Amino acid sequence: MKKHNVIFIILCVVAVLVAVLVKRCPRTVPYEQCSEVYKRYSRVEGVRATYIKDFRVNDTLTIGVTLLEATDSAGWKYLLQKFNISQEMQTVFEQVDFGVMSWNSPKDNPEVRATTIGECRDVSLTDKDIEICACSFRERKICVFHTQSEEEILAIDNYNYDNMINQTNLLNHEKDN
Repeated sequence: MKKHNVIFIILCVVAVLVAVLVKRCPRTVPYEQCSEVYKRYSRVEGVRATYIKDFRVNDTLTIGVTLLEATDSAGWKYLLQKFNISQEMQTVFEQVDFGVMSWNSPKDNPEVRATTIGECRDVSLTDKDIEICACSFRERKICVFHTQSEEEILAIDNYNYDNMINQTNLLNHEKDN
């Protein structure tokens, strides 16, 4: 009987250790499953690229996201140049105190802005061909949301607007007045 109890206790301890390891260890996505944008920027000096396979946007939606973070001023300068963000654009967005700029781009090509509405829109692009990009000047980050449908695009727009509102403390300002 004692032998069975010892085996049972050892199995319980092993099960608990495995559960703790699974919970604590970071889960990484294999390189082959990462976005093309991540692959392009993952080895750039001064830029930390991160790919999140199932980023939670809301209660029902998760999508792939590539986050590009400048780790130094040279990396930030490089990202601004690659994404065609001029000093004038930075100044304007920083002055309105949002510090966040977003745009649509063709899939796997966030450096290019896609015109999706209006007279000069690119009619060859569908919602499946578009991704949403957002740049935070304050945090020196560029985020590429790998959307695949109109519903995902709308969810990302809502997510970004909610974050901008929360960051500008509009809710606190209204309480003070």
